Amino acid sequence: MIDIKDLEAFLAILDTGSISKAADEIGLTQPALSLKLKKMEQELGVTLFQRTPRSVVPLDAARLIAPRARDIVSKLDGVKESLATSIMELRGQVRVGCLTGWFESILVPCVAPVSLAAPGVRLRLHVNQTAELIHAVAHGKLDMAIVAQPFEKTDDIEIEKLLDEELVLVGQNLLKNGTKEQRKRDLLSRPWVTMTVPDPLVDKWWRGQFDGMNFPWEEVTVPATTDHITSIPNAMRALPNSVTVVPRQIVSQKENCQGLEIVDAVPGHNELFLIWRSNGMELKRYQIVREKILAQAKIYLSSVAK
Repeated sequence: MIDIKDLEAFLAILDTGSISKAADEIGLTQPALSLKLKKMEQELGVTLFQRTPRSVVPLDAARLIAPRARDIVSKLDGVKESLATSIMELRGQVRVGCLTGWFESILVPCVAPVSLAAPGVRLRLHVNQTAELIHAVAHGKLDMAIVAQPFEKTDDIEIEKLLDEELVLVGQNLLKNGTKEQRKRDLLSRPWVTMTVPDPLVDKWWRGQFDGMNFPWEEVTVPATTDHITSIPNAMRALPNSVTVVPRQIVSQKENCQGLEIVDAVPGHNELFLIWRSNGMELKRYQIVREKILAQAKIYLSSVAK
C-alpha cells in the first residue's frame, strides 16, 4: 500500500527532476528512494517517470497525480502541526525562492531568526528570476518567493508587498545639471548595460523622468546584457561612460559603486513582493517564515533610509 513517505519521495523526484537530488532532499539513499518509486508504480500500475542518463522526466501519469499527492502531504503536515504542543516541536521544510539581487539583503538574514523561532524547521533556499519563481510557486515546487514587478497576478497566487524601493540612475561622468531635454540627449548618446532589452526597470524610471514617455530602445546602444542584475556594476566599470537604472540596493555598498555615480533626480520605484499559492499559508511553519521575511524587509528599508 502507498504511504505518506512514498508520496513525499514521489514529490521530491518530481520537483528536483533527479533521483540523487531527491534522495539528498528527503534524507534517503538513492537505492531506497528508487525502491519507493518502484513500489508506487507497481501499486498504481503505471510508469511515472522516464529515466534518462542524467535525470528523470515526469510522464502524464505523474503530472496527473501530483496535485492530489501534494494535497495529501499538505493535509498531513497540518495534522502534525495541530498536534504539536509548542513552536519548538514544529518540523518540516519550507522552500523559499528569491531574486538574485535580494538574496543577501533580505532572504539570507532570515535564516537565523527562523531557526531560533522554530529549530525543527529547515529552509531550502533558491535563487532565480521573477518569471521562473512565479512558475515554481504556482506548480508547488516552491512554497513562497520574493519577486519584483512586472508580473501578472493570477487567482492561484497570493501577494503581499514587502517594500517600494527607489530606482536610481547609475553611470560615469553623468550630466547632473542642464535642462530635461539636455539630460535626455546625453543619456541617449551613451551605451546602456541592462538585464534585458527592453528592461522594465529602465522603462519605469524613464517614464518618471520624462513625463511618461517610453524609453526609445531603438535609439540607444546596448553593448551588454547580464544574466543577473548584481553583475551590472562590474560590466559598467568595463564600459566607459555607460549608464543604467537599477534598484538602489544593487549599488548601496561602496564596493559595488566604485567609479560609478548615482543620480536620484525624480527616482522611480521598484516594488518587491512576497508570493505564495492561495491557501498556502495554512501551516504554522510557513507563517513563521513569512513573518521573518516581512520583518527583514522593514529592517532593510530602515538601513537604506539612514
